[in-house]
Parts: sequence; structure tokens; C-alpha cells
Amino acid sequence: MTFSPDDRSSELRDLFFESAEEILQDMNEAGLGLEAHPKDPEKLRSVRRAVHTLKGDSAACGFRQLSELAHELEDVLVPELAEEKADSIGEVVLTAADTFHEMLAAYRNNLQPPAGGLLRDHIRRLLNKPEGQAPKSTAKAKFEWTEYERLMIAEAIRRGETVHQVAVHLDPESLLPAAAFELTRKALEGAGAVLALHPQSVAPTDQVALVEAALSCNKPPAWIRERCHVPSVVTKIDIEKVVATPGAPRDLLEILLESEAAAISAGVKPDRSPSLLAPEEEEHESSAPAGLAHAVAENTLRVDAGRIDTVMNLVGELIIGKSMLQRTIAEFERQHSKDPLRGKFSDALAFQSRVLGELQKSVMKIRMVPVEQLFRRFPRIVRDVAKQRNKDIALEISGQTTDLDKSILDALAEPLAHVVRNAADHGIESAPERLAAGKPARGTVRLNAYHEGDQVVIEVSDDGRGLDSRKIVERAIEHGITTRDDAARFNEAESLQLIFTPGLSTAEEVTEISGRGVGLDVVKTSLEALKGSVEIDNELGRGATFRLLVPLTLASIQALLFRVNARLYAVPLASVVEITRVTEEEIHRVDDSEVFQLREQVLTLVRLEKLGLRVEGERAKRLFVIIIGAGTRRFGLAVDSLMGEEELVIKALEDRLVTSPLVSGASILGDGTVVLILNVPAVVSYLSRIPAVGATA
Repeated sequence: MTFSPDDRSSELRDLFFESAEEILQDMNEAGLGLEAHPKDPEKLRSVRRAVHTLKGDSAACGFRQLSELAHELEDVLVPELAEEKADSIGEVVLTAADTFHEMLAAYRNNLQPPAGGLLRDHIRRLLNKPEGQAPKSTAKAKFEWTEYERLMIAEAIRRGETVHQVAVHLDPESLLPAAAFELTRKALEGAGAVLALHPQSVAPTDQVALVEAALSCNKPPAWIRERCHVPSVVTKIDIEKVVATPGAPRDLLEILLESEAAAISAGVKPDRSPSLLAPEEEEHESSAPAGLAHAVAENTLRVDAGRIDTVMNLVGELIIGKSMLQRTIAEFERQHSKDPLRGKFSDALAFQSRVLGELQKSVMKIRMVPVEQLFRRFPRIVRDVAKQRNKDIALEISGQTTDLDKSILDALAEPLAHVVRNAADHGIESAPERLAAGKPARGTVRLNAYHEGDQVVIEVSDDGRGLDSRKIVERAIEHGITTRDDAARFNEAESLQLIFTPGLSTAEEVTEISGRGVGLDVVKTSLEALKGSVEIDNELGRGATFRLLVPLTLASIQALLFRVNARLYAVPLASVVEITRVTEEEIHRVDDSEVFQLREQVLTLVRLEKLGLRVEGERAKRLFVIIIGAGTRRFGLAVDSLMGEEELVIKALEDRLVTSPLVSGASILGDGTVVLILNVPAVVSYLSRIPAVGATA
């Protein structure tokens, strides 16, 4: 199969956007590390590698503005400047990550990218030195080559060439530093083949104290020193021979780069397609490199999420088919109880069920990703809030290896960011407030994730001022959200739930970060769409914990089936606490709500017709009651009969088919019967608007 240049270019760009997001996340983490440890050489090297990769890849895709800006940034990311400007280097890296993110978003949407003026201002400010300050004459050569330059050097040695590392010290009193650099570069090119050069270019106002080069030359060092000496410009020349060392096992990308290095070193003109690592010398109107789309790790395969969803849907259809087969075999056994084929059918069904179960688990594992992918972006959010609000905030993260469905993880990004931002902005007090309250000056925001049954719980907690439920209720009354009479019957948990109401905020001032009353509304709406819920644990003056509960997956559930007046319904088995039976005489009415007693508790009784679902027929005298729990809330669901437990594949329903938000979806049984699945968090939310009588456990 062959691809047109347009197809290859599209493939290359898709690959670039995926890898660029990972590069920018690495830059964010390295920038935060450089703020904490400005002179950490390893973090600086990781940023330089990331920027160099981004520069080459963006040039290969034709994104010239991004490539040029990354090239300018490389001039700042040198050890000498990083040591001299240690206080500023972390800020520059974080600004670069933001700027590159904006440019990538523009390229992705085929828009004109921003100019990156703020980043360029940072770069100019770091490179421009005060007047009269001469570069240090004691600069030492480090010969820190990039991965690509090291490959060029290794390829030259493999061909039997002699490679020298040359450090040329320039006169700091030179009146024309740019001219001095050009003379030195020409001298090096006259002495042999230049495999690497640092710096590659200088601005007219730059002062350069040292030029480093990797030179392929079979002449002795004395001859090289003589050829590279420029009177009145060069003060000292250091030369050392490069000795070949055994290399580590090479991956596919290194082999690709090495072959390109061999072609360039041998003087072979590369393909018209742009090179990933030499962007400045390539033409961008050419097609994308054919081999670049395959430059991925051998053990990793990138698959579009839509394809996995398709496979999951097919697995769901197989589960329905298994249910049909089970019912058919059960009917066959009833009608032909003595037929010898009964055993063979049962064995075949057992084998098919086992294989299908393993297939479903395998597909689910493909969809599962660790929440670390989501947590990685929050250190930057907390850092930005702390800087804008002049606070000292630490972020502690645990449970990063907890797995969650990729589609749910993506949907949680925005609501969780709102919760983290609110914890840092509103929850954590300023240092003087904390010290006055007997707390350490540094506040702490904690992120944790763990499994609880077939749900994942993500907790965001802080040791700040906590939530004032009285203030929340007063604000809700001021905004007309509730009345004072209704508010008088609220318990602590119900008062705190008011904070998720649209437009309600307890902030004394509106900031760029929060205070407009729109963030937490998004949190609850998003979680209800995911069939999840949010709970709050609060201690005034000590902090608050937001607990987000979401299902492991939205594809299938274990459910308890029941009938109400001949109609079939289901409720997630994880929400079922226990099952009991009551008579109509044991049901009492309090404030327009039906309640019943279960041991030492008085629980609200819910009937489907009270939830707005159409249920017709006579009530049974003795009811089954399913005790359903969601967080700290308990209530009883009245049903006529129980139909057993079954695995259901959830099918989303269009709004025109089911108008009640209390139904989360439907499923189809093996005999074609349609089952409506109750949305337990939505039922709890509905009940929270009704004055509860002993409905909490």
C-alpha cells in the first residue's frame, strides 16, 4: 500500500501533536523543578532535550514560527546562563510551555499562531547583559552535545575518522564579538568537518567567551591549533580526542537518526522531505518524511480511542448474545430434560462465557489508564494560583497508579481542575492568617485516588479555612435559591451541597481565578453526566475534602433487576446495601414523605411514580424494598418483585425517548426485553430537594 504526500503529512502532524503534548507536560514539570532547584543540571538538560525535539519536529511539520521560537529559547538554556540567572530560568521555562501550548492550539485549528511576545521578552532580558560586564575568561568547556550531535560524532568514528573536541576561548575585550565569532567559525570549518558547534550563531550585541566544536580531522592537534588560531581574537585553544565507547542498545528512533546522520556525514543529499532534526536547512513545501510516521517505540502502539470504543460496543453485543443463548438453553433444558445434548450445550456455553469474560477484561484494560495522566497537570495549577495570590502552597499527590476508564478520565479534567483551583484560592489562607490561627505558613492541598467497589474515588483536600455552611445558606437565601424556612430544616451535608448551585459563590472578591460562582456548578453537572456524585467532608477552620465518586467504566455494569407493575427496571448492584420486605401498614407518612423503620433507622421510601416515571397498576400489599446507598445517604426503593442479578451493557438513550434525568440508560436482555437503568446519583439529588426525615444512615 502506498500513501500520497498529503496522507503522510497528515499522519506526521497527528503524531507531532500527540508527542508535543507530552513534551509540554515534561517542560511544565521540569520548570517547576527548576523553580525549586534552579541549578539542577539534569532538569536543565531535560528541558533542552525537550525544546530541541520540539524545534525539529515542528519544523518537519512546517510550523516555522514555533520552530524559530524554540531555537531562540535554546540560547537561554545553557548551563552558564542558567547558573547566573538561576532565579529566572524556571519562570522562562513555564512561560515557554504556555506559549508553545497556545501555538499548538492555533496550529491544530488552522489559525495564525500567537507571536510569543512575552517569551521573547524573557529571552532578550536574560541574554542582554549590563553594560561594562565582560564575559568570564575562565569559562570551561563542557562539550554537552545533543543526542543528534552525539549520533553524528559516533557515525564519524564508526567510519574510521578521527574526531576532536575543540574549545576556542575568545578575547573578552573584542570590540566586534559577532565578527570574532564568525572568524572563529570559518577557521574551524577550514580545519576539518564540523560535526557540532556551540553556539551555532550569535546576535550582534552578544558577548561570546567560548566556542565549542566537534571536528572530524585526521591531522594532529598541533596542526588544528595552528589553523584555528585567529590573532587578536582567540586567546586559548583546548583540544581533546574523542574515544569511542560501547553504546547501549539502540531503539528504532536512534537507528533512523543514525542512518540520517550517516547520509549527511557522507555528503549524500537527503530526501526532499523535511528532516526532523535539521529544520533550518529544509524546505517546508516538500512532503513529510515517509519513515517518520513509524518512529515510535517498538512496544507501544497508539490507537485512536474511537476504535477501542467500537470494539467495546461489539463486546457489548456479544454479551447480549450470550444472554440470548443462556435463555435458549434454559428453555431447551425445560422441554428436553433427558436429551443428552443438554450437557454439551452447557459445556459450550460455559466455554463461550469464559472466553467472552476474558475478552471483556482485556478490552477494559486497554481503556484503563492511571490517573497520574490527569494528576500531572495540577502541580502547575497550584503553583500559578499560589504565585498570583501570594501564598505558599504545597501539593501532595498519592494514588497515581489507580486505573480509570480513559473517557471518564478525560471528562474529569475540567471539574477536577475547578476543585483544585478552588482549594488553593479559597481554601488555603494567606501566610499571616495561617500563622495567626496557629497553622504553619505553608498550606497543603492533597490529591488522592483509590478504588472503592466498582467505583473510583478522587479526593481533593486542604488544610485551610474550610467551608462555612451558615454563610453558604445565607448566600443561597440572598440569591433566591432557597427560602429561610426550607433552610432551617437543612442538615450540615445538605447545606454544603448548596455550594454546587449555579451562580452561588462565598468568595468576598472576584479574582482572575475564581469567585464568580460557575466552577463548582460545572463539577456537579459533569459528575452527574458521568453517573457519579460528589460529597463534601468539612471542618470549619481545619479544611475541607471534596470526594468525587465515578464508575470504573460507562460500558457495562452488574445490576439488580426488579419489576414494578410488570415493567422491568435495574439498579447498579454496587449501590444496593440490602433487601428487605415491608407491608403497607409499616409505611408511615411524615411531611408528605413516606418513611419506614429499618432496625434503628427511619428511612425515606421512594416509589417510581413519585420520581416522575409512569407506573400504572395496583399496589401490592407486601413490598420488596431495596435499600440503596450513595455516600452517606440511604433510602428504600419499593418494588413488586426481584428478577435477579445480571450483567447489563448500557445503551445511551436520546432525550426524546426518555425525558426523566433519573434514568441513566437502558439495556437489552437476551429475550429482547428493554430494561431501564436508574441513575442513583440523580435520585439522591432529587431527594435532597425534599426535606428528609431520618434518611441518612
